[in-house]
Amino acid sequence: MANYATYLFYAETKNGNDLKKVEDYLEENFCDCYVNRLENGLDCEFSSKWDYPEETIDKMISLLEDKNDIYIRVLTHELCNEYVSFRVFKNGEWDVKC
Repeated sequence: MANYATYLFYAETKNGNDLKKVEDYLEENFCDCYVNRLENGLDCEFSSKWDYPEETIDKMISLLEDKNDIYIRVLTHELCNEYVSFRVFKNGEWDVKC
């Protein structure tokens, strides 16, 4: 059985269309996705098999109108193996802090 990691995802943007795209995309691609919609942002929690779903998240980013104006942070943890990763997307680029 594969290990599953938990993802705590936050996104913030003033572009309502992009925020809706992120919300819809996460709900469509992660079956256990819980989204809490905020005024200009959203908090989300979901799980995925051990590896960070980089291709899936990058595809979501490619759909956005204002890639340089969205702020995203993703905290990943899989406690059984003591794995933690923190990623921040701002100004159109990812900064990965492991």
